[in-house]
Amino acid sequence: MSGYGEKPFGIRDIKLTDITGTTQVDLPNERVMSFSERLVSGELRGEGKTVAAVSEVDAVEFDLEAGGISLEAYALMSGRTVTIAGTSPDETTTLTGSGAERYPYFKVYGKSLGDGDDDIHVKLYKCKLTGGIQGRLQDGEFWVTQCSGIGIDDGTNGIWDIVQNETATDLPST
Repeated sequence: MSGYGEKPFGIRDIKLTDITGTTQVDLPNERVMSFSERLVSGELRGEGKTVAAVSEVDAVEFDLEAGGISLEAYALMSGRTVTIAGTSPDETTTLTGSGAERYPYFKVYGKSLGDGDDDIHVKLYKCKLTGGIQGRLQDGEFWVTQCSGIGIDDGTNGIWDIVQNETATDLPST
């Protein structure tokens, strides 16, 4: 190790991109991006003991939390569309859920700064929500939303990458 990337601090940016890479949305007020590999494993027992074991990465599970996921970000993750009516200062943006929709695949890119000029990027290549968005409106609190999902092998890049940059760089764009 060259002495960089050893002390990532905080989350600095999360971008969501549709699976084709043509549309990208910033996840505003990002607070948490967590991920963990999901393993499939098995053991061979014989003669009263374990004689072999195998584990392989099957997928990655992730959670995102933001201070109010924008309607555009949720539309990208859920395959819905946003409609805008009127003009500022009376503009109205609406995301409508009609049920029976199939969620699309999308990509997630996260960035954390190091304690120097470095950063770390986490890239999840083929993601899908496994639960609907969660949030609550509560007196005295900001709207914080959460969602969770799974990332699988995209056939080209694999499941995920973690990239350490000696000099901080921007997340990939569309």
